[in-house]
Amino acid sequence: MASELLFFNGVNASRGTYGHQPLTVDQLAALIRGDDPSPASLDPDKAQLDELRERALQVAESGFQLKEGVDAKDLSQTGWGVIFADGQQSAAIREALGELLAWRSAQAGPRYRECSYLPGESKADFLRRQGAATSGPVDPDLFPYYLLIVGDPEQIPYRFQYQIDVQYAVGRIHFDTLDEYARYARSVVASERGDVKLSRRAVFFGVRNDDDAATTRAASDLVLPLAESIQTNPRARDWSVETVVGEAARKARLSQLLGGDETPALLFTASHGVEFDNGDPHQIAHQGAILCQDWPGPRRWRGAIPPEFYLSGDDLGADARLLGTIAFCFACFGAGTPRDDDFPHQKGFSSAIAPHAFISRLPQRLLGHPNGGALAVIGHVERAWTFSFSDARGGRQIETFKSALRRMMFDGAPVGGALEFFNNRYAELATVLTEDLENAHRGMYVDPYDLSTRWTEHNDARSYVVIGDPAVRLPLADLGDAPPPAGRATIPSVSAPAASAAPPPAQTPAADTPAPAAPSAPGVGAPGWVVPAQAGGAGDSFGGLFGGGDKGGETMKKLAESLQEFAEQLGETLKRAIEDAAHLEVETYVADDLASVDYRSGNFDGAQLRAVTRMGLDGDTQVVVPRREGQLDEELWAIHVSMVQQAQTNRADMIRAIAGAAAGLLGALK
Repeated sequence: MASELLFFNGVNASRGTYGHQPLTVDQLAALIRGDDPSPASLDPDKAQLDELRERALQVAESGFQLKEGVDAKDLSQTGWGVIFADGQQSAAIREALGELLAWRSAQAGPRYRECSYLPGESKADFLRRQGAATSGPVDPDLFPYYLLIVGDPEQIPYRFQYQIDVQYAVGRIHFDTLDEYARYARSVVASERGDVKLSRRAVFFGVRNDDDAATTRAASDLVLPLAESIQTNPRARDWSVETVVGEAARKARLSQLLGGDETPALLFTASHGVEFDNGDPHQIAHQGAILCQDWPGPRRWRGAIPPEFYLSGDDLGADARLLGTIAFCFACFGAGTPRDDDFPHQKGFSSAIAPHAFISRLPQRLLGHPNGGALAVIGHVERAWTFSFSDARGGRQIETFKSALRRMMFDGAPVGGALEFFNNRYAELATVLTEDLENAHRGMYVDPYDLSTRWTEHNDARSYVVIGDPAVRLPLADLGDAPPPAGRATIPSVSAPAASAAPPPAQTPAADTPAPAAPSAPGVGAPGWVVPAQAGGAGDSFGGLFGGGDKGGETMKKLAESLQEFAEQLGETLKRAIEDAAHLEVETYVADDLASVDYRSGNFDGAQLRAVTRMGLDGDTQVVVPRREGQLDEELWAIHVSMVQQAQTNRADMIRAIAGAAAGLLGALK
């Protein structure tokens, strides 16, 4: 069994060969042990390993990730938070996500939180700054359980995401344009508001390329048994479960399953993910794309792999319909790529594998599509290993996959909560593997098969992430309802507010760059004025506009006095406007008889106050949510949220107008 080969689920599309050649179990075990094996060769973060041990013990004793008594499906109990990257662009992104943030704020109530990640922070430092516990079951009264990271992995590193995901349910989004943020926000809200109801249909797509052990194993030991387990579950009687494996798993068919007429509620794929050499012009756009059955296999194909063999974000056309779908993609780099190799202690592996860390474009395109996006993509950062589901002794290990899918499909669990099974497995394997490494360091014999299996499973479990909001759930049609229409619903055209264009980065002049000289008075005027500078004495300075001599001086004096008076009046007006803009309050009333309510004069006697939102300029928000018979009154709340969004837009316009007027005032006073 020592000659058993281990495979990565990745093919280098720059060269047309495997991303890394297969290794025997003994070879991998030797690389893991190294010359001086220690827990640091597994993960240099000792605090992370200690927390994983604590989590494993916690799961064994109670199974709770949340403090006892909290319903993981109720955001008013679990809380929901968003973590922005610290920087100028976050304000524009926040405005583009306004619809989602308002929706989540209403659902989570006082357990809603917005915060920023400071560069270089560890998970422990971040949580201490938030006043939250750094280990143990999550207490939503201190910090929300569901956390959405907003930022690319250069701004908020993958390592921080791995760390905080041990304790919390975490997802991440990052898009290239503000419009994509706005579209994703609308897609989530539309799905949860009931604008799309999907049939209970799941498809399991498995590539089985010729002469390729990795995809053969993935199809036989993961896709087919996973689909069978789901299909034969007693709770699956209302589900349609389909498998697309081998010759049928071509790009054309996958295109139908990702945006085409056959798009299911849940899609699971297993394949090679294409990867590229560092610096290849296709790397950022196509790394992590799904290599389909079209690839002839490693023996029959030589040279770079063309896009015709794989499905990337570029293949999702303008007519794709994805609203409400959740996809689970098992493939190397399917979710993202770090800048440096995650396994630098292995000899023979290059450290830098990309010019910078990034999220794969395929999930970005899936979530930010103009017609409405998928709600989440579960995928892998870095390499995916066959040992995640099949060990060297031929044993299948797919219970983690089965449990996560059952939780999403049958229990209606949010995707972030369902992925806790991977975190539990990560904690369990880290605990056992660390003991193995410590024993090897002491010179004790450690079985190479056990060591390799645990190491690969450990890394695989750690690197599964959610691209998308971790609180989203499959928007399924209620049982007994009429079948949903054949055509997938779409969202109307959505774009970020025009004024939300990302501000240019702040620029600091170099030390040897002289500061710009102050302009001379003759060339400066209030905004919009044309005041030509002219040569000559002081009496000629304004001759081009007013003529010369004393008459011009008297005119300028009167003009200055009028301008000063206007500036004082404008200043008072701006002061009142700023005070008005500092607080936003929206109230929604209902009344059986509108004629009895004198609403035109602001008197709402006779009407019932049903919803309130108060929001400060700094983002502090208070809400009172309408409930009917113990449940959220979704119709009324949708109206209220729409009014809040309109009020936010109006306030943003007012603030921009204030800023423009203030700039003009300052210019006039200079």
